[in-house]
Amino acid sequence: MPSHAAAHPVTHAGKIHRPVADGHRSRQAGEVHHSPRPAGHRAHPPGVGHYKLTELRPEHFRNFYAELRKVIRPDTKKPLSEYTIEGVHATLCSILSDAVEGGFLSHNPAWRTYRYTGRKCEKKIADEETAQKIIAALEGESIKYETYFKLIIATGMRRGECCGLKWCDIDWEQRSIHICRNAVKVTDEEIFVKEPKTRAGNRYVYFSAEMESLLREYQRECAYITETYDQRQLTADDFLFRRQGAQLPMTPTTFTYRFKLILKKSGLPQELNVHSLRHTAASLMIAGGTDVATVAGILGHSQPSTTLDIYTHAFDKNKKAASAGLQGMLEI
Repeated sequence: MPSHAAAHPVTHAGKIHRPVADGHRSRQAGEVHHSPRPAGHRAHPPGVGHYKLTELRPEHFRNFYAELRKVIRPDTKKPLSEYTIEGVHATLCSILSDAVEGGFLSHNPAWRTYRYTGRKCEKKIADEETAQKIIAALEGESIKYETYFKLIIATGMRRGECCGLKWCDIDWEQRSIHICRNAVKVTDEEIFVKEPKTRAGNRYVYFSAEMESLLREYQRECAYITETYDQRQLTADDFLFRRQGAQLPMTPTTFTYRFKLILKKSGLPQELNVHSLRHTAASLMIAGGTDVATVAGILGHSQPSTTLDIYTHAFDKNKKAASAGLQGMLEI
């Protein structure tokens, strides 16, 4: 993703700070050194970082995305993917939402300025029957993997959020889990944990009595492993899915590979992935009649409209049922 997509702070001067293309900042604040551009290098579009927050208008973002589509990647010699541009838009919306919450803006000028120009791929979602088969297959796995994947199905959390859970995040009395961190692994770097990207990402989700039973059994297993191999007691500050011998969470990709193996071994659709479990949870909640605001809150979406955009297909089924119900009631 281009440098525009990195998260940048909103300053008191009312501007978005962003890296300067083809340059770097020295240790002295505010000083920028530019490196000469190689011949034939195409400059990045000017972006929106030079505008004051109060000067930003929707057309600035539309023009910016149009210019981004003209950028050629030096490694592939191809234009930026639509997925990358969509990511830039999401990042800008997140930054400006923070500005709104901080009182710098009265509204988010980037909202609804992005329009997908390609053909969107349909989300990989398991229907209820397939979800039941996945759950049955998980019960033949180790309790660690069974707990991890069932938690995502039950709560719709992201895989990094699940890796970032600690035992202190569980409220056994309320049967709730506080999602307040995300485990991230960057290539060639050690895994690290950070706060959710948005305020909505810091949230509570709830689990059933059956899930409580599984979690308690898994906690006993973790306590035994910690005492046996680490020669210490399991603590509330330990990660649920901890790398043995370290105070670090397991890498999300570990679960990605394991899930693919489970699907293959069980003869389940190979196109599904761990994130499909999150989509499946959301779709089944919607199909069950849960309102969009509640689903958005459970998933950690900042705006219910995000949920509507992603899960239009699920709401379409509800709309059809609602229309049939109304017409049947009125006999028209």
